[in-house]
Amino acid sequence: MKDWKIYNKFNSLNEITAGTTTKDGNKYYNFSLALHTGENKREIEINREKFSNYFPKNYKFISLTQIHSNKVLDANDLISNNKWNRDIEADGIVTNKKEIVLTILTADCLAILMYDKKAKVIGAAHAGWRGVDQNISKELLQTMQKYGARAENIIVAISPSIRGCCYEVGEDVAKHFFKYPNAINKKLNNKFNLDISIVAKEQLLELGFIDKNIEISPICTSCQNSNYFSYRKECGCSGRFMSFIAMS
Repeated sequence: MKDWKIYNKFNSLNEITAGTTTKDGNKYYNFSLALHTGENKREIEINREKFSNYFPKNYKFISLTQIHSNKVLDANDLISNNKWNRDIEADGIVTNKKEIVLTILTADCLAILMYDKKAKVIGAAHAGWRGVDQNISKELLQTMQKYGARAENIIVAISPSIRGCCYEVGEDVAKHFFKYPNAINKKLNNKFNLDISIVAKEQLLELGFIDKNIEISPICTSCQNSNYFSYRKECGCSGRFMSFIAMS
């Protein structure tokens, strides 16, 4: 699957397919997979069709209209109501069914991918600073717990995102995270560098996740903008890459 399977925690598990797509200058809009950002819809659909070709034909794909919330849905409900192929407003999704691909679109924000290897349940969430502030990981865990998941058994991967080296925010944003000093560096003129992936990890640890089960991608989307879309680096780019997880 190209070079998309970037998570060591998942690559050793035969029953899990997980990863994050990259830009591709040979595809429409650098292989953006976002339908909500104003490009020609048919051309984005072609990109999605090419993405789906990396999976068996019977796999279903769940895509959300992300709203910077902590709302988490159960994919099983969407499938039973025949809504699985529609973009639904939420920022997290969970299933215990095989052959369901949970997808998250980002261009600086986090995609948080989870798998409980004992309960056999997966989850995926989108989290910008608002989602992290609302602790969407907690909501994702609670939805997974409906199927027997336990924090100590869950493997987590956090996608490429804008890191503390490049993410400058004002005090209006930074103040939400002052209790996580490892994630913030104060600069001049009351500006701060914020690393929300560090905040997300500390929140996971507070919820009972195990440190050795958490993998954070070292990739900064702003620093490696040639391979990943970065909303901030590209001054409001419309492209999005996709993180995904599925059980077989």
